Amino acid sequence: MLQKKLPQRFSGYFKLPQHPDFDFLDIYANQDIAVFLDPYGISAMGTSWARECESQIATYFQYLIDSIQRGDKRTTKQLLNALHEVDEVGIGYSSTEPKGRGIGVVQAKQIQEAFENSEAAKSGDIKDIADCALLIPGVNRDKISDITANILKRQLVLFTQEQCKKHNIPMKKVPVEDAFDFTSFTFKSYFAELPVVNGKPKILLPISAVRRKPELSKDKYYRNFVLEFLKAEHEHAGDSLATVLKNGRVVVRIADLKAKYPIGENFLYNFSKEHPSVLAKFKSELRRTAIKQTSPVLEVKRKVLTANERITILDSIKTGNNDATNFHKISFDNLIHIFGKRLSNPSGEVKVNEGRKRIDIVFNNSDKAGFFHSLNTLHHIKCPKIIIECKNYGHEIGNPELDQMLGRLNSRRGRFGIIICRSIKDKELIIKRCKDAVHDNENYIIVLDDSDVKDLLLLKHSNEEQKIDLFFSKKLDELIL
Repeated sequence: MLQKKLPQRFSGYFKLPQHPDFDFLDIYANQDIAVFLDPYGISAMGTSWARECESQIATYFQYLIDSIQRGDKRTTKQLLNALHEVDEVGIGYSSTEPKGRGIGVVQAKQIQEAFENSEAAKSGDIKDIADCALLIPGVNRDKISDITANILKRQLVLFTQEQCKKHNIPMKKVPVEDAFDFTSFTFKSYFAELPVVNGKPKILLPISAVRRKPELSKDKYYRNFVLEFLKAEHEHAGDSLATVLKNGRVVVRIADLKAKYPIGENFLYNFSKEHPSVLAKFKSELRRTAIKQTSPVLEVKRKVLTANERITILDSIKTGNNDATNFHKISFDNLIHIFGKRLSNPSGEVKVNEGRKRIDIVFNNSDKAGFFHSLNTLHHIKCPKIIIECKNYGHEIGNPELDQMLGRLNSRRGRFGIIICRSIKDKELIIKRCKDAVHDNENYIIVLDDSDVKDLLLLKHSNEEQKIDLFFSKKLDELIL
């Protein structure tokens, strides 16, 4: 099986000399990399910038815990509701990490409830960001990555500016939204110079501070430290969990420990409160391993998801505004996967009409022999660009959505567009409306729903490239016959 070509890198976009020792993570220009920002990786840098980052993280969490202990729900809500996936850093949710979708509105509320209901937070036993990841149910390592990026946004902007000056990367003044201000203890927006890729500002991360799999993990703490401690305790006691082997050796099985001490609600907190030395040992190990990893060459390889994995992700996304971003992201990645070499230079949120409007997805038509090639040569439908809009509606799309697409199509961009939606109940009506667009102004719109996308994913999985072209040809026939 051929290795899938990796997307364009940040360094490639700005035509930097290609070498592996950038101080920053060389993110993809137009999509996310499934890695995590590790606060221990930042600490291990040992620079004055890193020490300031440590101080800011500690200050934020102290202020947060103080507000929880005071019962100040308004301040707690303000501190937690402003947290969200920092799109500018280019990490986090992508098709490579279906469960790591960043912090949306629903997740922010869940995190707020987790903090407010946590015995560890209410008691003041939360001392740092590691305690949050380990002792508060519902706050895991991908959320810690997002939280860290939010808290340190201003510091990361400074790091980005330093790297851009070092490598002569052009910057533009752009708005930086919801950055924590350590003078007012609130999230504020401001303007700063940042590199811009296809209309989107980018914030760079230190290469030494990102990990594919951060060591900061409830499972690792539970498995390698808590259970090992309990194993030694029960072996020493020789109690009912212990088994004496023929050679006289006393052993305690991990499976029996897991059954007796399941990693349930507040278990890690209660254990750590009784055995603080075990938590301290784990955090010491985090620091030690972070220092060992301060200068690796991180070559992030993009996993190609199977059709079933993509379908599972699609099915897990709920209709409505709250999950619209996730639907847009997985649709973007699915289309890149399905189209392959037919279309190139995928771009999302493309500004048009002097920035007054945005198109969800735009591809260049680079097809040499398939369906999109025949649009030009056989059907004489001008389509240098393929325009795509994504609608995560829980109801049928109608004339407003078709009119929006018609407004995107013209003689310069092209006369062909695709609308991706969740479901179509009255397919005959949709086809009739799309036919009207052909007859009225010779614009061609194909509407695909979840079932269509799933069919295309399965065809791609089976390497049925000709059937993919035939699929789109049949969709076009519905408009012109």
